[in-house]
Amino acid sequence: MKYVIIGSGVAGMTAALDLAKRDDAEIDLYTDDKHTYYYRPQITNFLAGVLPLDRVLLRQLDWYEQKGIRMHLQTPVARIEPAEQQIVLENGSAVPYDRLLVTTGSYPFVPPIAGADKEGVFTIRTVSDALAIQDYAKACKKAVVIGGGLLGLEAARGLNGLGLDVTIVEFFPRLMPAQLDEEGAAILRDFVESQGYHVFLGASAQEILGPGKAEKVLLKGGQELEADIVIIATGVRPNISLAKDAGLEVDRGLIVDAQMRTSAPDVYAAGDVASFEGRLWAIVPIAQAQARVAAANMAGEAVFYEEVPPSTTLKVVGIDVNSFGEAQPKEDGFEEIRHADPENRIYNKIVLRDGRIVGAIVIGDKALAKKLGAFIEQKVPMTPEEARVLL
Repeated sequence: MKYVIIGSGVAGMTAALDLAKRDDAEIDLYTDDKHTYYYRPQITNFLAGVLPLDRVLLRQLDWYEQKGIRMHLQTPVARIEPAEQQIVLENGSAVPYDRLLVTTGSYPFVPPIAGADKEGVFTIRTVSDALAIQDYAKACKKAVVIGGGLLGLEAARGLNGLGLDVTIVEFFPRLMPAQLDEEGAAILRDFVESQGYHVFLGASAQEILGPGKAEKVLLKGGQELEADIVIIATGVRPNISLAKDAGLEVDRGLIVDAQMRTSAPDVYAAGDVASFEGRLWAIVPIAQAQARVAAANMAGEAVFYEEVPPSTTLKVVGIDVNSFGEAQPKEDGFEEIRHADPENRIYNKIVLRDGRIVGAIVIGDKALAKKLGAFIEQKVPMTPEEARVLL
């Protein structure tokens, strides 16, 4: 069976390793990246100097070859041709497949900020991005990170690790707005500022100032922030261009069913690019789960994806922040049990619905976070009284 995979991120590699366990598997993986597989959340640790590059790049090319996976680095795919059951590379070569897996991932979203194309302005998504930032930062003293979500805080930690004075600008009125409620975000902000970071909330970058290269960031309202280097970390968007051009059904992402099948026969998708029931998460646990389902179905099994509760962990700024499942319910029918200790930077919340734990926020307690994450994944029944005992 000839399997072709487009993309070398966590979804593509998880599926490739699963397929490689099969006796009849012939696997070719194509990527425009120059590096072998790396765990993307480690990039900012590498940027900060916490991890050397050889510990970020987990395996050399020959290791994958020994597993039966042919990795084609720096080999971009130009188009998918479902009717011909082949892909075409940018060099013009056609590659046939029996089953195709699209794991093209996502790309950094850059808002319409004037001057975002100037020298000294970066996004961070790949090892190559981190290497470029490290090199440029050698001559810098002050940095501005636009975006106070998970990636923005991790990027800020990376720049701080390089010895820069870092300012974080977040459009919403709290840090990590997708994962934390107001109480939890307030504790996180207090800790972040205690570590020497400057935080501007409810602020929007209007323009990056400087004659050809970044020197300042102008906020809407007129305030100017000094910045020798700027990182834009305002979220990601799925890489659907190949799928769209091939005529595959898309919405915000590449639409898949519960078997990770797309609208074209023998074409599957998983990870950041995949849209399942209209949802895209762009987080590692879901990418891994989808990839395993896709690989099983590509190999002829009948396996169905059940959505994994989303989970987010932030450790790189020096505090453990965890968000699981439906941590911020917006409709009725939920009950929230809280315990807050701002002085000790502890905040715990359990969200219940229909007698089960469906969401949680845990700050400052790794053991509790691990326990609640498992309870949510296992759909454990829980009463409000039991939740209060846990907290």
